[in-house]
Amino acid sequence: MKLTGKSKSIATLLALALCGVGAAGVAPVQAAAWQPLMEPVRTAALQRWAPAQRGEVSRDEAAAIVKRRFGGKILAVSAVEKNGRPMYRVKGLSDKSQVYVVYVDKRNGRIVR
Repeated sequence: MKLTGKSKSIATLLALALCGVGAAGVAPVQAAAWQPLMEPVRTAALQRWAPAQRGEVSRDEAAAIVKRRFGGKILAVSAVEKNGRPMYRVKGLSDKSQVYVVYVDKRNGRIVR
């Protein structure tokens, strides 16, 4: 295929652009290094350890931790003290309709049976 006239000029400009050469025959100016505009979103793995860094686990976080571990439905969450440590007592209903009770440490989010 033979290029003539306007199509030849377009093909030449396209070839120069692909090679990184500007219209004046000079390489284009490099842009500044890319900087993210916002803090990156935490992944689910990092979210699990976030309560220990913040200080104390909330009731909703305790329910989410138990639901993620055991599945089913959360029936109740109450604040209690067990062995001198602040905990949440989380009562749940498994997928097989069995009631279970576990304790979540308020300080670090770990499950204690």
